[in-house]
Amino acid sequence: MKTPNCLVAVLVSCLLLAVFPFFALGSDFSPEMPTMKVSEIKPGMRGEAHTVLKGQAVETFPVTIVSVLPKKGTPRHLILIRAEGPLIEKTGGIAAGMSGSPVFISGKLVGAIGYGWNFSDHRLGLVTPLEDMASIFNWKDVAPPFYKPPLPLPVILSPDIVSGDVPSSDIISGDAASDDVPSADQVPLYTLFADGMSQRSVSDLSGELDLRVLSMGGSAADNVPPTEKVRGMKPGEAVGVLLAWGDVNIGATGTLTAVSRDGRFIAFAHPFINKGAVAYPLTRAWVHEVIPSVESPFKLGTPLSIIGTVTQDRPQAIGGKLNAYPPSFDFTVNFDDVDNKSKALKRFHVALEPFLLSKLAPEALTGLLDSLWGQMGAGTAKVDMTVTGPNLSGGWSRSNLFFSEKDLTKETLKEFKELSEIISLNPFTEIAPLGFRLDVEMTSKPRILLIEDLKLEKRKFRQGDKVNVVVTLRPYRKEPFTKTFELVVPDDVSGRCSIIVRGGGINEPEQSSILEGKTTIRDFPTLLKELSVRETNNQVVVEILGAGGPKPPARKTPNLEDEAEELLEDEPELLSAITEKKIKEGSMKIFNSNYYVDGLQRREITITGRQGEE
Repeated sequence: MKTPNCLVAVLVSCLLLAVFPFFALGSDFSPEMPTMKVSEIKPGMRGEAHTVLKGQAVETFPVTIVSVLPKKGTPRHLILIRAEGPLIEKTGGIAAGMSGSPVFISGKLVGAIGYGWNFSDHRLGLVTPLEDMASIFNWKDVAPPFYKPPLPLPVILSPDIVSGDVPSSDIISGDAASDDVPSADQVPLYTLFADGMSQRSVSDLSGELDLRVLSMGGSAADNVPPTEKVRGMKPGEAVGVLLAWGDVNIGATGTLTAVSRDGRFIAFAHPFINKGAVAYPLTRAWVHEVIPSVESPFKLGTPLSIIGTVTQDRPQAIGGKLNAYPPSFDFTVNFDDVDNKSKALKRFHVALEPFLLSKLAPEALTGLLDSLWGQMGAGTAKVDMTVTGPNLSGGWSRSNLFFSEKDLTKETLKEFKELSEIISLNPFTEIAPLGFRLDVEMTSKPRILLIEDLKLEKRKFRQGDKVNVVVTLRPYRKEPFTKTFELVVPDDVSGRCSIIVRGGGINEPEQSSILEGKTTIRDFPTLLKELSVRETNNQVVVEILGAGGPKPPARKTPNLEDEAEELLEDEPELLSAITEKKIKEGSMKIFNSNYYVDGLQRREITITGRQGEE
């Protein structure tokens, strides 16, 4: 069974990250309307909430203040309200997706609806006070390299013309994202949705994020949502936040609470995924309908054009900047179904959050490949991966073959998950945003090459001798063939040794120098070199392994200069240097095939001194 190189575990265990530099605290959040403090609110007061129930039109419904709940932690208060009126009767109560819906009393902004209860009286909800929501800007924003791309024509929608996106939803809530937010009995009125992914990849993503993620089926929009410059956004408008977008959408829909005079916004009245200082796209959203439910009513929504960036994701709310557009990790997948002779090109983006990349991207890719291949099961895949980005001159690429008897898609993406995490979280240099291109060929046929036998002309050799190794290889259910490899016995082995023929990755040497703490990887080019030297599953590896040769006798008279030279000579080497040395001296040969190579054969040999030595 093939096992991953220990380099992955060693590197992941010591990863450090400096994502982006911080900039100074922002000024106080100043909404473009009068406000009311929580201390002024009394039970029995009446007001109204603003939200979107269909399309993009903001509607209102009356609310009554039931009580003000003081809290320990964050937010410091929650306001219990009762929603009323014919609109609430029609929707079945406060719905998931109304989170962030602003509440006004006497024309003054009080806060926004944030929480409700499942299997309860859905007319009751909890409002997060405005001062708690606005306090998210007391934290520092991170400063990713915002960009303003050329703007396309604005997206114009009417009740009869909707976005090309397949509907996505923020159906019923998940668990609270922090100990500071209300208990599991009081749930944020949203959940994550996923579009363009298979059901099993959505389930796995739920586990990776430890949040409920719902699949709406179908595929996501063909194109990345366009950017749109906005002005005059109104409290109560439907908005969305995205973790991935394009041919895969992962995100949530909610409601805009308020916009500050300096172009900042607050929304949701609870956390998105509670990651603190972030850089996620904010979108307009289209509400298709509010679906009544005994468990919890929910809005059926679709993200539209990108209109800004969420920079704060805190227990009280989300907030950020309008008309600022974050960079992202870019993914391009060229898919080739060999059996059916069909090809497809897919693209999507992932939010620039390096610690989430290895959680989001593999599941998004799994969902895409499940859909494109149209099956889950045995087969063989060839993957050419290219990574590009700043401080990655010329890019970095790797090709590999994969085979699985049970689940080819999952097996194919295991290596990608490891490599994407190592590169994005490398401790040496920031290279975000990264671009990933995967050229994937998949077939249900087992393209396996079995190492069946090896033969040697003799079993005793001297140092410097050439050894002809005849290897018998059998393609799956085909006639075997032989291939001869010529090795050279190195000068530093003697006694009983072995000739090994194995598939790449089978019993691959561990990076013992790193594991034993004798050396380490000190820069990014060296890291890439170590990743590049990792064996691939399509390789036939032939090498001589054995005990070291005799050591020279110890010196009777110490010589400090000579001892220093010996220490330098004995300095532990990285695996890439060891492999290069073996190939150069001829004690290792690597043959790249077009098959997944399996099997291992070993023969014992004896090595004596060089020719003419006793």
